[in-house]
Amino acid sequence: MHPSFIEGVQPRADSSGNAKVAKGNLVFAGGETSVYVGGVNPYATYEIDVRSLKGDSDVAVEWAALGLRKRVQVAIGGCGVALRLLSEGKVQRQLVFSDKAPIPPFLLRVQLSGMHVSVFATKEGETTCLGQTTEREGFRAFADFRDRKTADSSTFNVHVSVSPGGEASIGGARSFLSAGVGQADIRMITHKNGAPFWQDNRLWFTFNARSVGANKSPGSVMSLDPSVFDLRFEGVIVYDHGDGLLRNDYSSHIIYDDESKEWIAIAGDFGGVAGREGRGKSGLVVARSRHDPRRGFSVMGEARQLEGIAGMHEDPCLIFDDEVKKWRLLTCNLDGFHTQLFESDKWDGPFVSIAGPTVEDSTGVLIQKIGDKRYVFSGNAAGPMLVYSYPDLKRLGEMKIDLPAHWPNGPGRGWPNVFPLPQGFAHRYMALMMDRRNFPGVKGPDWSYGALYLFGVHTDDISDRRYEYSSR
Repeated sequence: MHPSFIEGVQPRADSSGNAKVAKGNLVFAGGETSVYVGGVNPYATYEIDVRSLKGDSDVAVEWAALGLRKRVQVAIGGCGVALRLLSEGKVQRQLVFSDKAPIPPFLLRVQLSGMHVSVFATKEGETTCLGQTTEREGFRAFADFRDRKTADSSTFNVHVSVSPGGEASIGGARSFLSAGVGQADIRMITHKNGAPFWQDNRLWFTFNARSVGANKSPGSVMSLDPSVFDLRFEGVIVYDHGDGLLRNDYSSHIIYDDESKEWIAIAGDFGGVAGREGRGKSGLVVARSRHDPRRGFSVMGEARQLEGIAGMHEDPCLIFDDEVKKWRLLTCNLDGFHTQLFESDKWDGPFVSIAGPTVEDSTGVLIQKIGDKRYVFSGNAAGPMLVYSYPDLKRLGEMKIDLPAHWPNGPGRGWPNVFPLPQGFAHRYMALMMDRRNFPGVKGPDWSYGALYLFGVHTDDISDRRYEYSSR
């Protein structure tokens, strides 16, 4: 039922007359063809159920311009595992991830991040990383799927190349939004005073849906009922800087402004800004949207680099402090990774520094209310997570965690994502954190990140104390 293509011709009913359905699979007995599956989303995961490959046949996830004049393929089979860039039927570049392919049946999964790929195979319930492009091996100059025009004019196909006497059998294909192979940089979605955003008895968090390799994460959303550990992947958020690209800025703090009825965001500019790749002077971007970005595929618009802050920063946490009638911005200053606090009359700046940088190494910073006072929490590379006073950033102590991240050969730094809970929950305070373990089998500083942890704080009384963000 899906149309098939060969280069330069219109779709046709089958593939060279050699495709047939047998036992629920689509079987190809010869030739080369591309079977249309759907459109292209620059931050989706693409999957092919490979049932069998005979001879030197191979199967590929293919993103192609209509007419197949320009194609990006991730192929597996007789070719091993390879990325191919084709133009007018000729291979312009081939990057071989592995000389050997897994033996079918298996699921081929490819995470696309606009101009990069990470490749995985799942066989008998075990997923293995087969390869990934580095920053230099990306294909932005050839085809940048962050470009809306490029994505809109492209199709996702299953490409099949069957050798003489060979055969390829496919059980299905699909594309979907994914929480990735790891979840990092978890930040609660809040109201502007820092109050957790509740809906349907659930809390909402942004995170980075990690792939393998640097700067390949799309900003994403998950929700949680804190009475049970039932994390749900809810969607993906991208940023529009007005240059036609949907950029993957992340480590974001999303805030609902109850007065303006809009959603505002401050994020790390890992996707670049208008007309430029790489990170800008401040390392931060701001954006806004009337659309609720918590579900599905959402675009934060009017994105721009946050200016007026000296040095480069990341991991922003933003609140409006009612007592001083100022916006307060907490960051990790990348000049040594130290916590710093700024303030402004406007949520999107300009900001001036009022405290810090702290002496200690720190990241994943947070402003949170405990009782009637706000505190600053920070991750730390060398030891336990740290607690500072607000707003002057004086060191007060360390978080007491029964599964610390820094025992010998421990899983590494996470974020101190602490939040208070109203009456009726089993804990007055909880923390949703991640560790820094890489995906199994991946070597080097790729920071795919590993497990998620839900911590509860023991207090003597959970029934009578007023909720920090209650109006009563």
